[in-house]
Amino acid sequence: MPLYIVTLSGEILLKSERTRPRFLRRLIANISDAFKRNGIREYNISIDGARLIIKTGSDASGVLKRIFGIYRFGEVEEVIFTDLKDLAEKISCMAKDMVVGKKFAVRVHRYGEHDFTSIDAAREIGALLKPYSAGVDLERPDVEVWVEIRRDRAYLYKTRVDGPGGLPIGVEGRVLVLFSGGFDSPVASWFIARRGVMVDFLHYIMGSPQSLYLAFRVAKLLAEKWLYGYRPRMYAVDLRNIIMLIKERVVRSYRQVVLRAIMYIIADKIAELYGYDALATGESLGQAASQTLANITAIERVLGLKNTILRPLIGFDKEDIIDYSREIGTHDESSKVAEFCAIAPTLVVTRAKPDELRRELSKIPEESINEAIKYLRIIDLLSTREEEVMPQEDIEIDYIPDNAIIIDLRSLREYREWHYPGSIHISMVDSFEKYKGRPIIFYCKYGHISYFMAHKMRSEGYIAYSLKGGVEKARELAKQ
Repeated sequence: MPLYIVTLSGEILLKSERTRPRFLRRLIANISDAFKRNGIREYNISIDGARLIIKTGSDASGVLKRIFGIYRFGEVEEVIFTDLKDLAEKISCMAKDMVVGKKFAVRVHRYGEHDFTSIDAAREIGALLKPYSAGVDLERPDVEVWVEIRRDRAYLYKTRVDGPGGLPIGVEGRVLVLFSGGFDSPVASWFIARRGVMVDFLHYIMGSPQSLYLAFRVAKLLAEKWLYGYRPRMYAVDLRNIIMLIKERVVRSYRQVVLRAIMYIIADKIAELYGYDALATGESLGQAASQTLANITAIERVLGLKNTILRPLIGFDKEDIIDYSREIGTHDESSKVAEFCAIAPTLVVTRAKPDELRRELSKIPEESINEAIKYLRIIDLLSTREEEVMPQEDIEIDYIPDNAIIIDLRSLREYREWHYPGSIHISMVDSFEKYKGRPIIFYCKYGHISYFMAHKMRSEGYIAYSLKGGVEKARELAKQ
């Protein structure tokens, strides 16, 4: 069974004797949840001073490096020794293949009472390894032999991997993140979770329902890779009616700021309703017109929200955020998320005045906001499949999910001249039964025949849709 030594984040070790056990229990619970979710059923976790000793039935490296609260870990080989000579002989026997033809250094960490020092151990082990190597180099070695001594046992590190650090999720409450799924909000969510917070997501549908589908994919990736110890959820609110009201009633220069304010208002109400401790956003100072210091200040002054708004990316450049998205693993999915087109692309106020903002905001009736919350959708990110977040009522959609079956309803000649990559001509389908449970997207020349076909298939229990805009939309999507 693989054996790992886990070094805890330094902040955990600095906690008081009363607080530290709670953090440790939470970390162990999160590790257990991570193992179970990733198919590791056989494992044992024990505490040894400032370390966790973990035995597993299979490789757990890929999971351990994604658990907050872990500073570093390594797969190790264990030996039981009687004295320094016995220790040096056993470790050198195991490590000699590591140093062949290389300059090396021995690094020893010791815990417990011994009649030798860490330097003594490093010297004895190094002396036995030197004949196999190209010599000792303590400053710039080709390879480092790491040994940890804990009472009558020693551990030779086969690997040493950095963890994400931070605090175990669950020790610092719950936060609701305003989540578009683009580069910013997932990175902000990661930084909040890294501070021991259970993070859930709030997505606003402001245009195509594709936005929910794409945001869901990013949130699900975050939940499955990083968010252990609880069941992350996503809330979805349709803002399209409110956006129409803003366009109709609010002066052009204040539309973007009013929209941002309403997003805060709705988030604040949902946070109160479901017991969150704070809100969070992916805002970066000055990155957009609604994110200038003056506008952020004006919005908060006017709204007087019950919940604190956390902005972990407030001082980040866009390049910094994109780099972090690559490290976290959200970059590729986030790059598919199109930013919502601004409802006032020019002449946006950058220094909103509280009195004017208050006046413009009053033009949007509170009952419209409450109506949007009334139809709030709650999604369990771990159990919900992609096709389940596609619009249930709509027959027409303007996007094609990655896992969809695409059926071309045009003539065979037109299909052979051009078809959406990966699509199947209707004449090639011998039975739809094998596609049951997967989204089926029909397209035709203009979208009329595909609409009726999708409607018919819906009545037979299939997850069927018509591509709005027909073959021209298919061509447009194929170029993306």
